[in-house]
Amino acid sequence: MKKVYYSTNTNNLSSDWPLILGRTGDLLPAYRLANKFIKQDKPITAAEVNEVLAFSNIKISQDMLDKILKRPRLEFSNLNVDTIRSDYFLKNIGTIRGNIQIPGVYIWTHLSTGDKYVGSSSTLARRLIGYFKGTHRDIGKLMHLIKDEGISVFKLEVLPLIESYSINQELSLEQYFLLHSEFNLNTLRVVNNFSGARAKPLYMYTKDLSELIYYSDVQEDFIFKLKIHHTIFTRSLKTGTYYLDKYVFTDKPILGVKENNYSIVEINKMLDKDRLEVQNKGRSVFLKAVDGSNTKKFNSISDCVDYLNTIAPSYKTTLYRHIETGIPYHGYICEFTNEGTKSIKVSVTHVASNETIIYSSLREAALSFEPKYITTGQTIKAYAESGRLFKDEYKITFK
Repeated sequence: MKKVYYSTNTNNLSSDWPLILGRTGDLLPAYRLANKFIKQDKPITAAEVNEVLAFSNIKISQDMLDKILKRPRLEFSNLNVDTIRSDYFLKNIGTIRGNIQIPGVYIWTHLSTGDKYVGSSSTLARRLIGYFKGTHRDIGKLMHLIKDEGISVFKLEVLPLIESYSINQELSLEQYFLLHSEFNLNTLRVVNNFSGARAKPLYMYTKDLSELIYYSDVQEDFIFKLKIHHTIFTRSLKTGTYYLDKYVFTDKPILGVKENNYSIVEINKMLDKDRLEVQNKGRSVFLKAVDGSNTKKFNSISDCVDYLNTIAPSYKTTLYRHIETGIPYHGYICEFTNEGTKSIKVSVTHVASNETIIYSSLREAALSFEPKYITTGQTIKAYAESGRLFKDEYKITFK
């Protein structure tokens, strides 16, 4: 079957091109400018980058662009699924849920043809791991090649942006590379990371609205940098409910309040402490062996961690994450007693067929949707509490 790739020709774009590209605003001039600079085949400077990105109010100085381009790049070769678990990758890129999320630009080079693709992300670990695991959407030239030929036919270079980083700096750098003709695996020649779907500002304040704790133009930053589930801040936006009884979310800034310049690491430490305080207020923990051989109950998170430390090094924050996701920890399924299989049953009704199945835990209900849908117990709980249909197909309630 003949493959069909997207065209980069903007001369014949239809009237609904902003919808096709997932954009808002007057982008057509930007695409025409980009194509003009590519065809000129002249050295690209900050002036050309800023001219293309004028619609977005994103700028970079020539001095900063020169400094970034002189920095050494990380190189990954002999690629395979184990690359993302290598010490080199973990040390320099990190993990999806790491406390520190590194922004930057990455370049894929097809070894046999020399064809190149450039991309950027404010969370490099999440973006790059998606390529290795094949979880990105199967569109464009690059993903077709990875699907057809495998990751091993590429070389990967990464330019992390840590020193003197400013917001959206990775987009300016990506646009610089996009204006070079050798990046012929890119089907769009204007950066698209800030499409209308992602550009949703979100603010986290103290519950008395006296201090701004964190702000981002991209709500996903709260999910992947602060490990806050989207249902939490969505509910707070709708109802004004407090998170951890200390914080509240808004989609608009509040003028005149104190603005704290906490780093991501500092905020995560603060939130981890707050989460543990909430968890330790009279909440018992069940440990159930994966093989079903035994079940243990502990009166607190601390007592449970003390026991798990007799098996292998264990930590409160890690235990909470395993309780939240349902992933076994040191051979045990970990649950709070008020969320365990003995205290809750989950009813899942397929609305179209009116067929209902009862599951004995949130995790069991979440797993029932695989492989069609990948979800977690916490997500299932959120849908049950909100009354909304999961994937517009399933009604979820507690029994």
